[in-house]
Amino acid sequence: MSAIGNEYGNALFMLAKEDGMLDEVASALIECEKLFKENPEYSDFLGTPSIPLEERLGAVRAAFDGKLPDCVTDFTCLLIERGYMRFFPDCAEEFELQYNREFDITVADVVSAKKLSVAERQALRDKLQDKTGKRIKLRCTVDPSLVGGMIVRIEGRLLDGSIRTRINEIQQAID
Repeated sequence: MSAIGNEYGNALFMLAKEDGMLDEVASALIECEKLFKENPEYSDFLGTPSIPLEERLGAVRAAFDGKLPDCVTDFTCLLIERGYMRFFPDCAEEFELQYNREFDITVADVVSAKKLSVAERQALRDKLQDKTGKRIKLRCTVDPSLVGGMIVRIEGRLLDGSIRTRINEIQQAID
């Protein structure tokens, strides 16, 4: 993560905390990141210095005003004005780290062979919360090459319950 991402993400976190808007800002940042990932040309447009600043700021205001908290719109405009739009993901990541620390949330990265249902995600979250004693946020991805099962990374530990690993272990035992 960049120093700019750390500094600006932390500043946004402190502002949101002071205003009692941590949850709203966290949700808005997730929406913005999703928008920028799904529309990379929009993000490129906002970060292109050869396009007049007022045009880029106007585009943000038109897209975000009334839909996101003002501080997130203003924050995005500040990044554009300073030429730091490329650091938006770093800022959002730092905000998320601060948010998770504030609410004692642990992130578990889960890779499964198929998309987990809502019930499966909840059962996994409950089991991990029971084991760690902390609130758990799941970040789920799918990797069909696992064949079945899942891999969970949490608090620096790797829990590998994938069928692919079991098959590899059997093959090594046979060789």
